[in-house]
Amino acid sequence: QVDNSSLTGESEPQTRSPEFTHENPLETRNICFFSTNCVEGTARGIVISTGDRTVMGRIASLASGLEVGRTPIAMEIEHFIRLITGVAV
Repeated sequence: QVDNSSLTGESEPQTRSPEFTHENPLETRNICFFSTNCVEGTARGIVISTGDRTVMGRIASLASGLEVGRTPIAMEIEHFIRLITGVAV
């Protein structure tokens, strides 16, 4: 069993096994990720990807590629300031 709490926030240990159980690497039981701690049992593993080619690397690059736009509240505040400025002048 492994502790994925640093990645997923899941407090319960997750069972791992050699069997391929799912196409999604986040769901299959035969893969552990960096910063995952083994809490019960023993295992041997091989590194299958490093850096930006890992699942976490791909997630990080997707997140960093998001454009930061103005939030709805920021647009409302700007509209309010323009309105108040127009009334004050």
